[in-house]
Amino acid sequence: MVLLLAAGACSKTNNVTPVASISTDDAATIMANSMSSGSGGMVGASADVTLNAQLTFNSNPGCGGTKTYSFSRQNPQGSSVTYSYAFNYTYTLNCVNNVPDNFTSSATSTGSFDGPNLSSNDSGSLTFTVGGFAQSSTAYTLSGEYKRSGSFTQKTGNMNKGTSNVDITVSNLTVPKNGGTIASGSGTFTLSGSSSKGTFNFTGTITFTGSNQASVVINGTAYVVNLLTGSSTRS
Repeated sequence: MVLLLAAGACSKTNNVTPVASISTDDAATIMANSMSSGSGGMVGASADVTLNAQLTFNSNPGCGGTKTYSFSRQNPQGSSVTYSYAFNYTYTLNCVNNVPDNFTSSATSTGSFDGPNLSSNDSGSLTFTVGGFAQSSTAYTLSGEYKRSGSFTQKTGNMNKGTSNVDITVSNLTVPKNGGTIASGSGTFTLSGSSSKGTFNFTGTITFTGSNQASVVINGTAYVVNLLTGSSTRS
């Protein structure tokens, strides 16, 4: 009888689903800061990618030609979030029937940011295909992958410290040529890492809705993310 009870106890223990060491709200904060231009995230990188792609297109490097850029980006004076990142970009012009059509862009970055809810030291990489260079086109198109990993410190919620790995895959993003951030498009992501309370792993979707906002769904919970400030609220 004792053996049967012990076996039952082991079975119940083995069937317990592990609890993530950070909440979905904490995960939303990490994702929001990984995306927003105000913390040197993917949205800022996408603006740089399209701008430099246009400059490269104008310089006519020839089919298969490449060009590299290196520069740094810092927060505007008086911003509530401070950040500093160094970027290295490489562009390759792709042609269709010997006519310039799009660019393959790859980049790496290193830096840090410090905001009201979160601070981080991290490195990143991206690989995007950039199109929309016809004179009749009013927006650039972007598809590809953005990654960001490093250490973080939470200033709200569970006050965790740890490491995180963000991997975002996007498709059919549109960036208006007259300025502004991503106007439309979608993506998926994974967020994994560890904190002082254990490991975590999240998956979700991103829908860019315009007006510097995106809808992010994390393990079934929806958030509205401000792509300028990096704030996130449950929707």
